This record gives sequence, structure tokens and C-alpha cells, in this order.
Amino acid sequence: MTGRDLPDDIRDLLALDLLAAQVQDWSIASDSFTWTLLAGDSERGHELATLTYVGAVVLHTNRRHLDRAVEVAAEVVGSEVVAAEGGGFEHRVTLGPAHAFVIRFWSVDVRRMPAPDHLRRTR
Repeated sequence: MTGRDLPDDIRDLLALDLLAAQVQDWSIASDSFTWTLLAGDSERGHELATLTYVGAVVLHTNRRHLDRAVEVAAEVVGSEVVAAEGGGFEHRVTLGPAHAFVIRFWSVDVRRMPAPDHLRRTR
């Protein structure tokens, strides 16, 4: 999904390089889903990206899977944002090795901040 006609928040989400980003934390509150990912590498530098999806429904996963993703610092191996049928968007995510789920949402708040290299966990 590309294009200048996309809302700013979707362009912000698409600008993130989430491949190999590690899951740090997640939460669900009311109609929002938030998770924090450690993106980047030692060459480019790391950043913490906190993504809050508003009007969110998380499909094909559960709390146990998300807790486990934090525990093992699961890495993003696939990330795609598409327009959802009936309006809104879907963020289709695959965590390694092969746990795929979908976040269906209306808008997203993307917050980024530099992070020290030592936050990256090795397996």
C-alpha cells in the first residue's frame, strides 16, 4: 500500500521498518491495541516504536500468544498494511517463526524514540 492520498497516520506506520523488530510490550484497553517494538539494528541504530491502533480488533491471536511473544522477544518476519473491507485498515503481522495475526483498525498513533543497543535481546 502506497500513495500520497493515504492518511498521515497510515503513512507514518508504513514508514517504519518493522522487519526483525522485537516485541517488547503490549496492552489492550477499550477499543485500542498498543504494542511496543524495538526496531532497527546496531548499524542504523535502534528505536522503540509504540503503535496504538484505535478502533482495533485483534484477530487470530490471544493473550497467551502475545505474552509469549514478549517473553521470547519474538521478531517480526512479515508486516503488511492493507485497506480493510468495509473501511479502515488491517495490519497483517507475522511473528517468527510463523505466528500470523491481524490488527483491524480505523486509525493508528505511531510514536518513535531512539533506544540503546543493549535493549535488543539475543536468543
